[in-house]
Amino acid sequence: MKIFRAVIFDMDGVLVNSEPMIRACAQEAAAELGFLISDETYITWMGLPSVQLRDAIRHSMGSKFPMEAFYEEYKKRWVGKVKLGKLLANPGIKTLLEVLKKKSISIAVATSTVREQAIETLRTTDLLTYFDTIVGGDNVKNGKPAPDIYRYAAREINVPTNQCIALEDSAIGVKSAVSAGLHVIMIPDLIAPNSDIRKLPRHIVASTVDAADLVLELITCGI
Repeated sequence: MKIFRAVIFDMDGVLVNSEPMIRACAQEAAAELGFLISDETYITWMGLPSVQLRDAIRHSMGSKFPMEAFYEEYKKRWVGKVKLGKLLANPGIKTLLEVLKKKSISIAVATSTVREQAIETLRTTDLLTYFDTIVGGDNVKNGKPAPDIYRYAAREINVPTNQCIALEDSAIGVKSAVSAGLHVIMIPDLIAPNSDIRKLPRHIVASTVDAADLVLELITCGI
């Protein structure tokens, strides 16, 4: 029987309800500058680390897209929404983290978001203190879908990847965690996985509440 000793979480869309807010901020910022970001375009950017994200935006929006002005407009809208209390932990997440702590299970974050920004998001949502380590997209050379970030997080908590559970919401994140050898639970957020992606994770669940229940079952019973 395999025993799991750690859980590694993606952040946006898994720990916190940020993906719809990120999309809204991006679309509003682009509109302010006279550009349109469709939902279909935004979905292709989900889960990308910062450097690759800029490249993807430039590819999608064209060379005339005012990147720096866009990021400034985006930041203003993000800060405004956070101040209004719109950034929250996803349902079931805080209870899951509390139980994992009591069981002495190692807990980490592996997010494409820059580490300092991730820390601020987790602090804002009162989740920061639960984690043994936080790995951001700027901590590895090759971001998701490469396996590097999950391997890095597993090393930081000193647990082999095959004894770690990963929670992911995006296709890019699932590919990263599967490539690193983790036991992957997918919670699709803004887009349903296609047939190829559905073959990759060990489980696909409908909500973070369902994911929390499954994690506790795996931690308790193993496989």
